[in-house]
Amino acid sequence: MQWWTLVSGDRTASNQLTAGIAEIPVGADIPERGHTHDAAEIYFFISGAGLMSVNGEIARVLAGDTVFIPEGAEHFAANDGPEPLRLFLCICP
Repeated sequence: MQWWTLVSGDRTASNQLTAGIAEIPVGADIPERGHTHDAAEIYFFISGAGLMSVNGEIARVLAGDTVFIPEGAEHFAANDGPEPLRLFLCICP
C-alpha cells in the first residue's frame, strides 16, 4: 500500500484531523485481520473495486462509495479488482 498524507498535525496546523490518499495495488494480499484507531474514520473510494471489512462484516466497494468506520472498529480495505484501489481517508480524533 502507498500512502500520501495531505493534512496531519506533524505537517500542517491541524491537530484534530488527518487526511490522505491510499492506493492498494493489484494483487496485494488480503489481510487476515484489520487494524484499529482510537478515532472514527471515513474512507471514500476514488477508483477501482475491492472489499471493505469493518468488525468482520465484509462488503464490496466501488469508486464513489463511502464507508464510515467507528472508533475502535477493526477494519481493512483490500483490492480484488483489475486496477489499483484508491481511496481518500479522513481520521478525526
